[in-house]
Amino acid sequence: MNQMISNFMKNAATRYGYVLLCGVVVALGLVGCSTPSEKTSSLRVPRWQPHDFAFTAQAKVENPFSVRFAATVKGPDGRIFTLPGFYDGNNTWKVRVSANQEGAWSLVTESELPELSGKQAAFTCTPASNQKIHGVLRVDEKNPHHFVFEDGTRFYMLAYECDWLWALDVGSPKLKTINPFLNKLASYGFNYVILDTYAHDTSWRTGKTGDDDYGPPPIFPWEGDNANPNHQKLNLAFWQHYDGVIHALYERGMMAHVLLKVYNKKVKWPVRESLEDDLFFRTIMARYAAYPNMVWDFSKEAHNEKLLDYKLNRLRFVRANDPYRHLLSVHDDDANNDAGAFDALTDFRVDQQHSKIREKILKQRQRRAWPVANVEFGYEQGIGGPEDKTYRIVQTPEDFVGRAWEVAMAGGYTAYYYTYTAWDVLRPEHTPKGYTYFKQLREFFEATRYWELAPAEKVTSEGWALASPGKEYVVCLKEARPFVITVNAPKELKGEWFNPLTAQKISAGVIKSGSQEMRPPEGWTGLAVLHVR
Repeated sequence: MNQMISNFMKNAATRYGYVLLCGVVVALGLVGCSTPSEKTSSLRVPRWQPHDFAFTAQAKVENPFSVRFAATVKGPDGRIFTLPGFYDGNNTWKVRVSANQEGAWSLVTESELPELSGKQAAFTCTPASNQKIHGVLRVDEKNPHHFVFEDGTRFYMLAYECDWLWALDVGSPKLKTINPFLNKLASYGFNYVILDTYAHDTSWRTGKTGDDDYGPPPIFPWEGDNANPNHQKLNLAFWQHYDGVIHALYERGMMAHVLLKVYNKKVKWPVRESLEDDLFFRTIMARYAAYPNMVWDFSKEAHNEKLLDYKLNRLRFVRANDPYRHLLSVHDDDANNDAGAFDALTDFRVDQQHSKIREKILKQRQRRAWPVANVEFGYEQGIGGPEDKTYRIVQTPEDFVGRAWEVAMAGGYTAYYYTYTAWDVLRPEHTPKGYTYFKQLREFFEATRYWELAPAEKVTSEGWALASPGKEYVVCLKEARPFVITVNAPKELKGEWFNPLTAQKISAGVIKSGSQEMRPPEGWTGLAVLHVR
C-alpha cells in the first residue's frame, strides 16, 4: 500500500507540475484546523500562515499510516499542485496547505478509502499577518551566491546548530525552555537553526551522563524503541511535539534547516528505499513542506552514507513530495559534491571544513554559482574556559569568531556551534561570549551591499578582501597591522574601521583611487576590519 502512495504522489507531481508557493499549515491546536463539515468557503487564512484541513474515516484499517491520502490544491490563478496528507490519530487524516497568493483557494482529496476521497474544501488567502515571514527562501537569481525570500526580502544567513533542539520540553506543550531559548537566539541575530529530525546518542557522551544529557532522547519517532523499532508505525507524540518546535521557529521568522538523517548518532533507520523509509521521508514532507521556513538536507555528514544511488533516490523523493520546492542540500559529502553528482537536485553547498577555510570556499564558489555555507568549522568552549567542553575539541570565542570572519570574507555563510547546545548535552540557559561576536558579524554585513561583494585577491597586502570594484570594499585582518589597500574608484571613497570584538567604529578618512597605506587604530589587537564605500 505504501508503494501505491509513493506512485500516486510521483504521478501527481508529473501530472500537475510544481508550483513555487510559500506559506504554511499547522497542526491542530497550533494555528487552525478545519473539517469538511465547516463552511470552509468562508474560511480566511492569512498569506504564509498555517492551516490544517482534517478529515475523518471510521473504516477499520490495519495500519492507518499506510493509507494513501493526498489533496489536489488549486490557487486563484489556476495553478494546481498535489500535497501528501498524513494520519494524525483519532481516525483523522490531515492535509497541510498554505498559500502565497491572495485570493480563492480550493482542494479536493484523493484516497483508496471512500470516506477520505473526493472531499472538498475552500479558503480565501488574505494579506499576511506575521511581518517576520517573507515566503520560501530562494537562491537570488541575479546574485546566485546569495539568498532572497519569495517576496524579495534579502536574507543574510546567520545559522545556529542545535541538533537535539526537539528533545527539549517533551510533554510540555508551552515549550517553556524552547521558547525563551529561541527568543534569546533571535535577539543575538541568529535567523537559521540547524537541527536533526532525530538523533539517538553521541559516541563521546554515551548514555545519560546527567540531567542535561538528552542522548538517548525521551521520545522516539516510531513505535517501539531504537533497539526494536516498528518502522511501519509512527509515534504521533513525537511528531506532534516536533510540530510545535517547527512552529516556534516559524513564528519568529527563523529558518529550520532539517537534517533528514544522521548516520553517526546511533539511529536504527529503516531499510534503504523500503516502504518504511518512504513513510519516514513522506511524513516529513507532509507535515512540514507547507511551512515557508524549511530547508531540507539529506543528512548530516552525508559522506557516511556510501551508496550514491540511495542519496540520489532520496533527493528525488523529496522533490517529488514537496510542491513548495524548498531549498535542498547535502551536508559534507565533498567527493560527490565536487564531482557535481548532486547538481541537478540541490540548490546550495553545505560543508564542514576546519582548515583551509577560505581556499575551499573559493573553489566551491568557482565550481558553481550558488550559495556556499561552511556550517561546521569550530566549537566554542563552555563558559568555564578551555576545559569546559562536551566534545574533545573547542575554541576560544575569539578564535571561533575569527574563523567565522574567514568564512564570511570568502563569500560564504557561517554557523555557530556551542559545546553545550550543539549536540545531546543541552544547556540553553548559557549565554556564551560568542553570541555577541556573531551578532556583530551579521550586523556589519547587513550594513553593506554584501550580495554585490565578491572575494578579491589584489585589493590588500594583508588579510582578506571583498570588493564591489569602484563602489565598496571590505578588508579583514586576523591581526591588526599596517597594510596597503589598492582601489580603483571614479571618486574618493570614505573608510571606516570596525572592531569585530567590540563593535567600535572609527573613521578611516578618505580613500583615494590607487594604493595607500592604512594603519588600524592605535591599541587595536586581533581582528580588525576596514569598510570602504
